Amino acid sequence: MRRFVAALCFSACCVSAASADVLSEIAQRGAIQLGIRADAAPFSYLGKDTEPAGLAVSLCEEVASEIGAQLGMADLKVEHRVVTSAGRFQALEAGQTDLHCGPASATLKRRKDMDFSILYYVDGAAVAARPGGYARMFDTREGMVGVLDGTTTVQIADTWMTENRVAGELRIFPSHRRGLKALAAAEIDIYVGDQAILLFQIEELGLEDDILVNEEVLSFEPYALVMRRGETNLRLAVDRALSRIYHDGRVFELIQDALGDYPISPEVRAVYEIVGLPE
Repeated sequence: MRRFVAALCFSACCVSAASADVLSEIAQRGAIQLGIRADAAPFSYLGKDTEPAGLAVSLCEEVASEIGAQLGMADLKVEHRVVTSAGRFQALEAGQTDLHCGPASATLKRRKDMDFSILYYVDGAAVAARPGGYARMFDTREGMVGVLDGTTTVQIADTWMTENRVAGELRIFPSHRRGLKALAAAEIDIYVGDQAILLFQIEELGLEDDILVNEEVLSFEPYALVMRRGETNLRLAVDRALSRIYHDGRVFELIQDALGDYPISPEVRAVYEIVGLPE
């Protein structure tokens, strides 16, 4: 009897694992669901005519082509699902998206619950302030600090305030645009976010004369595409597609399209030589 029960449990586990394979789900529905952000330019956002755009989105669409070829489905549909910074991982867990395509840092803490692809970009958190505002905060040791909801930057900003003995308050924003506009309007004193995103969005908002971004970075932010934990088949397909894009140099064309003239550091260039995997 015990053997029979054990066999049933083993069988149930196998069925559960098989049913959890998102590649099978994608094949059955004939579509892959990509989670994108509306406001995380230049990596994931809604551009002209609300069309999905950004480096992470372009990479995910390349990945979708790879998955379609692997499944023998040349007509595999790509469905874009808009998610928020705070709800992006919940959308994956709920099956509302299959792959998250945005600026998401692959941390050990997050890897307890999610799986990540090989890296696709490296950034770092930086401080944005009005001219003279950064120095004034250090003079007074107080002020209001803005951050984006649901990001690693929340903890980074909190730690930065503690280490620098800045007495103040963290204000959480639902989008970078809201936070940067609040900074320009003197509603907050500084805004902390990933450097490439800050520089791109400040230019997009026409606030280059009103907001400066500190060159010093406060963290290491390794961006990767995100999927539900345990999706080894999907992760293999994603990593294969990304590796091919890195090896043939197409990644630099995609970066140029997404980030424009933003300088690519030697360190970022080296990422693609190091993390791209051989077949």
